Amino acid sequence: MQPRDTSPEPTEASVAMPDIAINGRFLTQSMAGVQRFAIETVKAIDALIDSGEYAALKGHIEIVAPRTAREFPLRHIPVRRCGRSEGYFWEQVEFPIHAGGRLLLNLCMLGPIAVRRQIVVVHDATVRAFPASFSRLFRAAYGFLIPQLCRRADCAVTVSEFSRREIGRWYGVDAGNMPICFEGGDHITAVEPDHSIMDRLGLRGRSYFLAVGVGSNNKNVETVLAAFNRADLPNTLLVLTGKREARVHGRQTEVTLPGVRTAGFVSDGELRALYAEALGLVYPSRYEGFGLPPVEAMMCDCPVIISDQPALVEMYSGAALQCGMDDVEELARLMRLLAEDPAQRAALVAAGRSRASRFTWRATARFLLDLSMEQVSR
Repeated sequence: MQPRDTSPEPTEASVAMPDIAINGRFLTQSMAGVQRFAIETVKAIDALIDSGEYAALKGHIEIVAPRTAREFPLRHIPVRRCGRSEGYFWEQVEFPIHAGGRLLLNLCMLGPIAVRRQIVVVHDATVRAFPASFSRLFRAAYGFLIPQLCRRADCAVTVSEFSRREIGRWYGVDAGNMPICFEGGDHITAVEPDHSIMDRLGLRGRSYFLAVGVGSNNKNVETVLAAFNRADLPNTLLVLTGKREARVHGRQTEVTLPGVRTAGFVSDGELRALYAEALGLVYPSRYEGFGLPPVEAMMCDCPVIISDQPALVEMYSGAALQCGMDDVEELARLMRLLAEDPAQRAALVAAGRSRASRFTWRATARFLLDLSMEQVSR
């Protein structure tokens, strides 16, 4: 399935703009996929205001965040820190109080369940479909809150057709008309590559494959490691990025295999440098709502291997090599192909670049702003 273009026509200045309070809890959290979605979407909204396309929104939107929120400088969207707590209590109780009846825009899965006048982006149903990847407390909170939000909020949005089906399946809600808002990947090309990571990991002059975001069990790092060993590529390394958050994902098993470099959390600049020099991104994930690393890699001209997981096929089929999610032998074969066939790599780079151009944060921001205006006009 080819991704559709979610970018609507620019909004006319004469259209009335809603008063919006963005849920800023993401500014207290570690960076993961949903926090990335929030940060880049808000930056794109700010840029749309600055460009004049949504100039009428200036003064009608702010981020409402806990007092512990980190700095997030923007030109037109202020951050207001408030409340006495953070976490779930702040989000459920203090955020709606301080938002003062405005339309709430929640970009990271959750919002206050007592409020109807809000938009909630529910990225996936991973907590229910793949519970082993999460701690007991995290499973309990999401398992209770998400179905309540899907039923009570004026509008719940998701990021793929696959996620829409999964939300209906796992949370028992009517998701048939849930709007789909794709993610972007162009943030990775907005930063300068930080090549110091190459020295830190001993990668200068070495060939390597890259696996990104390996903290969660659904990323299938065991299959990546097994396939790397099976591929038997002399003088080729495997680099793993990401680190498990104990309170979200539980404990992590340390990887100490020869030929494997464990980078932990890396900056965007470091990640861009890793993508640019890699033989390919290896991403045989067992469960995704969208799958952001493949589009990041494609933006950096890095070939991609994905699993046959439905969301990844939906987004990237035809622009990436594909294997069964637990097919070690096939993944090893595809890794050997990328390592030994420059023409195959070049073809994938071109196809990936074309596919990645469809996914921009500006399109995401426009979609959500126009959806906000629809909600206000009803």
